[in-house]
Amino acid sequence: MTTFLRQSSWSLAPVAAALTLAAVFAAPSAHADSATPNTVFVGLAYLQNHSSSADLSGYNTPPGLNLNVGNAATLGLTFVRDLPGPWSFELVLGYPPRVRTDAMGANWAKVGVKPGVGITDVDVISPTAFINYHILGKQSKWDPFVGLGINYTRFTNTKALSSLTDHLGPTQISLSDSWGAAAHAGLIYHIDPRWSVVGTVAVADVQSDLTSTSYSPINPSLITSQAKTHINFHPIVYTVAVGYSF
Repeated sequence: MTTFLRQSSWSLAPVAAALTLAAVFAAPSAHADSATPNTVFVGLAYLQNHSSSADLSGYNTPPGLNLNVGNAATLGLTFVRDLPGPWSFELVLGYPPRVRTDAMGANWAKVGVKPGVGITDVDVISPTAFINYHILGKQSKWDPFVGLGINYTRFTNTKALSSLTDHLGPTQISLSDSWGAAAHAGLIYHIDPRWSVVGTVAVADVQSDLTSTSYSPINPSLITSQAKTHINFHPIVYTVAVGYSF
């Protein structure tokens, strides 16, 4: 999950709804395994990015400018639907975290930006759907599981900070949406038939093409510089949450 980006024009809501409905209707016999086949988890999620990218390049962009994507904590929200046997469907949502990106590389000083300073903020929307395998069965008091799935990441509410715009002028940053594989492992402790706690570690393939365009403060239609790069975010997400089954 990131730092720069602009929303695409279509909504993700139909995708999330379709995934949820598919899981529900694909599991007509889930009730045979449990009287409470649905669980909602709410807790804390910590996003740790290990980003890598080529140096920024393009019109009026000096060499040696790179980026470092920061980390963020946020509220995690997960819906789990039991499937027949040792399987379950999981949809991971949550409140979009605000992530900051820093200037990396000594050559940022050539454009007036202090290396290591934050230059952009962005909100990250990153729903992920998993199919989980419960190693000891879903009825076990201690319930370890692993899962594979798909992640969609969108970046929105991008803001170029004054540390960047004071030197480059008004700047517009766009980042493409990302689809990629995801995997996680976790452990559920069932307190009773209704309540549980869970801890998970998740990874996902999140990559995006970044374009940063700066304009003259005197003539807003005049492009003074443009830089592009491809970012691989290599995110790891740690989650601890409390669940209620119904």
